[in-house]
Amino acid sequence: MVLTYPTKFSSVSKLAKRINTDFSNDFEKTRAVYTWIANNVAYEPSEYGKFDFEYSSQAELEKKEKEYEKNLSKRVISKGKAVCEGYSTLFKVLCDELNIKSKVVTGGSKTRISDIGKRYYSDHAWNMVFIENKKYLLDVTWGAGAFGNRFAKNVDYFYYFTNPKLFLKKHYPDYYENALLIEKINKEEFLNGPLLYNYDFELKSPLNGIIKKSDVSKVKFQFQTDKDVSSISYDLDSKNYPVNQFTNDEILEFEIDLTGLKRQRELVLYFDYEPIIGFKLR
Repeated sequence: MVLTYPTKFSSVSKLAKRINTDFSNDFEKTRAVYTWIANNVAYEPSEYGKFDFEYSSQAELEKKEKEYEKNLSKRVISKGKAVCEGYSTLFKVLCDELNIKSKVVTGGSKTRISDIGKRYYSDHAWNMVFIENKKYLLDVTWGAGAFGNRFAKNVDYFYYFTNPKLFLKKHYPDYYENALLIEKINKEEFLNGPLLYNYDFELKSPLNGIIKKSDVSKVKFQFQTDKDVSSISYDLDSKNYPVNQFTNDEILEFEIDLTGLKRQRELVLYFDYEPIIGFKLR
């Protein structure tokens, strides 16, 4: 039903009113908000910082935050373009209009192999929603698609109400209580972990996303999975190589020989021709 809506609205309240009419409970309304934004807002880097502001007191901060949310959400819903602050702000303001409690969460992200081992800084924004006394995480920016040299729309619901343990693999909140996890995972563990492309395989070894070529000649990889794998290969930078020997019982296990590697910087593993996980080589 949401896909039949106009692709742009002149105000947040008009879209919220339509969603409120067509959907009966907060779960349906939240998914409708996510769906409309993901389908109709394109990622555009030039939108960064359109409504930045300064303040000198708590009262002034609260006032300007309201103005910021109003101005930014109106721009996003009418222009159809944004960066993560626009996606997450529009989501929150629409939820406000629908009387659904939500907030914007800021933190660090991991999207590329080059991000492994980087210094932590807050570079992304997503949302938390409160429905029926439970909290849920979602990232409508990543649910809309990906940006390389240009935006590639690819609406996906993996980052809608995602398991917090999986969400933390690529999102680390500035305030850890927003991770929605009892177990404490520190920033270093997040930053130094490998980059996951697929969550069906639980990595058992090696857990560090940085492999030092000077320390080992062969690296043993182990994964816990209930899936049968018939083919394994790996990319060293952009060249692909097959893994001819592996075991696939309760643990998927194989080795990769790194002897003689000098310039290679990235290692990506493929199971049945699908990218699974990436490591940085040093």
